[in-house]
Amino acid sequence: MARRVSCPTLIGRTAELARLDAALAQARDGSSVLLFVSGDAGIGKSRLVETFTARARENDAIVFSGACLDLAEGAAPYAPFVAALRPLADELSGDELAHVLGEARQELGALLPELCGSPTSRRDRTERGRLYELALGLFRRMAALRPAVLVLEDLHWTDPASADLLAMLGANLRHAGLVIIGTYRSDEVPRDHPLHNIVLELERSGRAERVELTGLSVDEVTAQVTGILGTEPATRQTRSLFDRSDGNPFFVEELLAAGPTSTGLTASLRDVLLTRVERLAPATKQVLRAVAIIGRGGDEELIGTVTELPAGELEAALQEAVSHRLLVVTGDGYDVRHALLREALQADLLPGRRNRLHLAVAEALADKNVPAESARHWHAAGHRPQALAGFVAAAIDAQTSNAWAVALAHYERALRLWPDVADAESRCGLDHAELQRCAAEVAMAEGEIDRALHLTEASMAELDAGAEPLRAAALRILAGRIHWVAGDVAAACRSYDEAVALLPAEASTRERAQVRALQGHAFMLQNRYTDAAACCREAIAVAVAVGAPDLEVHARNTLGVALAMLGEAPQGLEELAAALRLAKSRGDTWELGRTYVNFSDALLWAGRWAEAAEVGMEGVHVCRGLGYGRTTCMCAAGNTLGALVRLGRWPDADRLVDEVSDIDAPPGQRWGVTLAMTELALRRGDVQGARARLSSVEEIAARSQNRELVTSFHVCAAWLATAEGDNEACRERVRVGLDLIRGSEYLRLGPELCAIGLAAEASLGGDPGPLLKECREFLAGMIACPEPEAYGRTAEAESTRLTTPDPLAWADARAAWEDLGEPYHAAYCRFRGAEALLATKGSREEAATLLRAAHETVVALGADSLRRKIEDLSRRGRLELVRAGETVPGLTAREGEILALLSDGRTNRQIAEALFISERTVGVHVSRILHKLGVPNRGAAAHLFRVSE
Repeated sequence: MARRVSCPTLIGRTAELARLDAALAQARDGSSVLLFVSGDAGIGKSRLVETFTARARENDAIVFSGACLDLAEGAAPYAPFVAALRPLADELSGDELAHVLGEARQELGALLPELCGSPTSRRDRTERGRLYELALGLFRRMAALRPAVLVLEDLHWTDPASADLLAMLGANLRHAGLVIIGTYRSDEVPRDHPLHNIVLELERSGRAERVELTGLSVDEVTAQVTGILGTEPATRQTRSLFDRSDGNPFFVEELLAAGPTSTGLTASLRDVLLTRVERLAPATKQVLRAVAIIGRGGDEELIGTVTELPAGELEAALQEAVSHRLLVVTGDGYDVRHALLREALQADLLPGRRNRLHLAVAEALADKNVPAESARHWHAAGHRPQALAGFVAAAIDAQTSNAWAVALAHYERALRLWPDVADAESRCGLDHAELQRCAAEVAMAEGEIDRALHLTEASMAELDAGAEPLRAAALRILAGRIHWVAGDVAAACRSYDEAVALLPAEASTRERAQVRALQGHAFMLQNRYTDAAACCREAIAVAVAVGAPDLEVHARNTLGVALAMLGEAPQGLEELAAALRLAKSRGDTWELGRTYVNFSDALLWAGRWAEAAEVGMEGVHVCRGLGYGRTTCMCAAGNTLGALVRLGRWPDADRLVDEVSDIDAPPGQRWGVTLAMTELALRRGDVQGARARLSSVEEIAARSQNRELVTSFHVCAAWLATAEGDNEACRERVRVGLDLIRGSEYLRLGPELCAIGLAAEASLGGDPGPLLKECREFLAGMIACPEPEAYGRTAEAESTRLTTPDPLAWADARAAWEDLGEPYHAAYCRFRGAEALLATKGSREEAATLLRAAHETVVALGADSLRRKIEDLSRRGRLELVRAGETVPGLTAREGEILALLSDGRTNRQIAEALFISERTVGVHVSRILHKLGVPNRGAAAHLFRVSE
């Protein structure tokens, strides 16, 4: 019988285990914890984690464990996550599993291939971000069932895709009830290792902690040896083991297991590790070496094929290796117990023997559909032709998981092998130019822009454009897309023009539809709406002719925006509705999200705000469910907030902001939400809050080429300057904003800027003429644009404040806002209309009526700044905001008493004590008072009471 070689209990690590237990307690309270357990090889990281997870399972936590693979060139994307999530179906009921997987089940195929199948693939970073968001949702829903523990071992071997996903989880899973534990060897994560920066950044941000393991003390080594031998060892033996092992538990075990013949201090660790192997039967040694070459998880069939051992002899050899704790069972396969032993076994093989084992493994894997592993073994065996084909297949396989860095690495290996393989083209099914194009596609998706351009240009150089015009055009289209991703719109458009020039005249091809759709999109984002519409119409016609619905929906989407911006709102909305139907029918998730964004924006532009809010809110929920929370979901949320703010549905806006507040979207995607909430803060009179929100996007606005973003920023900045009483700064912001849009087809914000500017000019006593003239010119270039027209009327009315105040001009502006259902600006126009009546000695009764209506609106909205202006005007004009003889109508005597005490600033408890009633009864009365008065809070009710006295 084999002697025990490991201690049955965990020795030491009391503080470290307590920290892991505390992390589980935090998870039960709804928090998420990310811990990195680090230390040298053999220091006991896995043993610590195994002890903790056993305790976690006993306490009804769900535990998932996976490890990275040391496959070098054959690295499999998301390997630790795939391994950890593989038993998900066994851990959960059918209903629980369906809930955890969510709506976009197929798209999780990269992480759950057995459960979800192969995911669809888009060659850009957006789709990878979507997979990460879906993974976030999966872990959140899983942890909501019961506390969950995710263990990712050997992160020093992590593949780039797994490293990125781990960083995403660490940055975003703060309140999910999940414990993530990652282990890695400290000495194998240098500064240039991808994991190093991830750990450093997560630690710096307070979202992760590191648990560093060091060697055991002499007393702990004594306890370890006692646990192994069953009796306390001699002090001299313990001291010798401690000195030679430095307290490394694995080294202690191996030194002890090697026996007294290896006690010489000069023996290397490798010799110590192999001493036990040499004592085994020849078949067992053969199996160990085969498993060391195969890597983690080789099953019995594969091991048998590689070793060519008879079934009975193989079973006996496996049993001996497992009983001596040299092999461990991993699911359905076997692995060498420790990476150090694997390395020693591999290093002990002569080169020829090592190559023959790799060849045997490669041949055995030929029909297993594991291209990355197969390619690694072919390459290690020195069989370059098979390795070349394998790396190309592995790259294509990695693309289906959106693991762009892994795919690019495989393509690069294939490109290096290509010159050494005479029949490379027939083996790979593509020529060298096409291989470069494929590599360029994934380089672009990974953000390796320079490499992508180099590969594309190299591919172009190998093609004869005259003989293969469609391929040459496709490469120019790819170059344009790469320039677009890099932010060089002008270069992108030049590449698209070159592609069009290469295409056969009048020929209907997919390439023509694609390049015209891309040109249209580029023109639309440059605010060249006429050019965009022309390109998109051609793209749609060609796409329909050649049967390319993916290009058709893209072009219709863009065309809808262009037409709406050109004032042809009905036709534009019709195109967007068609795009939405087509995207839904095709299951084109990215185009679906893009359509929700553009459709809600076009409805906003058309003044159909209730519909914009409805479509936008649907888009928020659909996009988030599909995994686009950080992109199209946030854009749709910005449009929805814009509609809700205009409609006066400010509590709904607050709820939406709360709903998306946990999404860690980049600033470039959050700007719509940020500017909408800045505007809402300004309407409420929260100048400090508006300033804070606006400053968060100031840097991105300063460097952005997006005319819509930058102009919208200056609109908010101009309004903020006015609210702060800095009309000179407002004047400058208006000037900059108008300079940005002057001469372009993006006229949307022109009248609003002019109206804000004229309000500032009225305070400065300036000349209204230039701004008024420009506002009229903007409107002359617009057709059926109700919101800009309302701003135009407001601008006309503002200009009268500098000449002769005109109540009728304000009435005209008010009517425009009322037609749109915009209560805030309607209230502002009533306020200015009353001011104009008083200035021109008009009807005081009409002025009072206007002020009362305006006051009721702003109190209900919570627009404190405008409310104060209205109240100030009522005092200066000696106008009553509540009709004579009325206090606060509609309240009972008791409610009136409570409102009077509430207006003194008393709490519910103080009111209850004063009136000798219960605090709960006071709460009921306060709720009724707020409902009857139509106000949102106690402060507004108290204010209404004070002005009615």
